[in-house]
Amino acid sequence: MEKITNSIFEESWWLDAVAPNQWKCFEVRDSNGELTGRWPVYYGKILGFKIIKNPQYTQTLGPWIRCDASKYTKYLSTKKKILEQLIEQIPRKPYNFFVTIDSSNEYVLPFHWRGFHIAPTFSYRFPDLSNLDEIYRNIDSKQKTVIKKALTILSVKDDCPIDVLIEMMQMTNDRQNRKKGLYKDTIHRIDEACKKHNARKLLVAYGKDNRVHAAAYFVYDDRTCYYLMGGANPDYRNSGAQSLLMWEGIKFASTVSKSFDFEGSNVELIERFFRSFGSPFVVNYTVKRLNLFLTLADTFAVAFKKYILKQHV
Repeated sequence: MEKITNSIFEESWWLDAVAPNQWKCFEVRDSNGELTGRWPVYYGKILGFKIIKNPQYTQTLGPWIRCDASKYTKYLSTKKKILEQLIEQIPRKPYNFFVTIDSSNEYVLPFHWRGFHIAPTFSYRFPDLSNLDEIYRNIDSKQKTVIKKALTILSVKDDCPIDVLIEMMQMTNDRQNRKKGLYKDTIHRIDEACKKHNARKLLVAYGKDNRVHAAAYFVYDDRTCYYLMGGANPDYRNSGAQSLLMWEGIKFASTVSKSFDFEGSNVELIERFFRSFGSPFVVNYTVKRLNLFLTLADTFAVAFKKYILKQHV
């Protein structure tokens, strides 16, 4: 059966977990009633303003477009037509719009022509996990040294409760002085939904004294496994736990998915960590249409986040 999603983040069960009763789908159908375009969207609020945006812990969101044209010119014209019909369904005032779309949507000019601002954001992705030896050879030598050291002092378990992850994430937030709290209820809903659909892996690194050093959470379907979230105990920042968990996550991903996505970051220090594993980068576009107040708030938030991370990472 043909998938009508680009990723796990567009599955109905995922959206029910991260945005219960707050999402809907824009759809486009051809003259035969066949679905050719689908775009799930989440209705929320920011600073009191109504906005369509990505739900929490949801990297990208649509649109999915069926395009079977063999010629590239026909391919683009078909995509343009379907995308324009999806864009027409986006409500204007009072709704703002701030959505990071799936990397399969490289043709974003129709958004530009409709007055949206387009900004690239980056992730790193191994498109093919069939040769783990080759992947390991391409990891930065310093990163491999960290992983080898971690293997001698840490053990990795995959049968831990989700609250271990939440505790590590809270420690990371506290170290980085992030005022915004964790969405613990959402994390629990994600975990329950993913367990039901066999779509998650929680890895936890323990020291020889049985204390937790770090935790990492991965979600997947048969196409892509994503590093979704993680955290670490600041007392063990030099143990290499996060590097080890990422490598173990990549190895696990090779058993369930075709590709592995680090989920990306525009923050320089985080990007450097992901880049050290040697995977190619991919571009996800963020599409925005904001009022003046939210535009100024967005600009300030990006600058402030960079400043905070430089002080605490």
